[in-house]
Amino acid sequence: MEGFYKEVIGSRSFASIWYWIVFAVVWTRTTHWTLGVPYEDAQNAKKLGGQYQLDFETQIEINIRKTLEVFEGHSIIFTAIAAFFLATVFVLGFSFNIQFMQASFLLMFPLTIVSGMSIHLAQRLRALQLEGLELYGAYVWHRRIKQGIGAFSIFFAAFWGVSQTLFSPYAGTF
Repeated sequence: MEGFYKEVIGSRSFASIWYWIVFAVVWTRTTHWTLGVPYEDAQNAKKLGGQYQLDFETQIEINIRKTLEVFEGHSIIFTAIAAFFLATVFVLGFSFNIQFMQASFLLMFPLTIVSGMSIHLAQRLRALQLEGLELYGAYVWHRRIKQGIGAFSIFFAAFWGVSQTLFSPYAGTF
């Protein structure tokens, strides 16, 4: 059982299959659900129009209202907590060389950037009142930027993880 723990459930984050599964699932879900609306709904709205277009616009409108209601009411508190939490994880990970904190930071920091971008998009969409193809275009553009950030995040985390695994003093122990 000890060999199984070391190989599959080991505590070295970057060498753990579970970390990479969580990383992949988080980014897949993040890019699929843009502004709380699944990508299929956006595609159906563009291709089929009619009721699908109305449903897509309604979903976007509801999620914009919910997002901005929560954020605008508590933005200072959310920002302060997020900044403190990210700074703490960063310092623990990179100053004290705790690999779990490094792995957590490399997952959370890009998600924080994407969350800020989503809030900005929600504010912009509320101000512009976009409909139809303009709304779809803004949705798809935002989704593609999120995909780019996710791809870079995965690449950088893999690069960092390989360097930590290969060059750590305990690399030969697995």
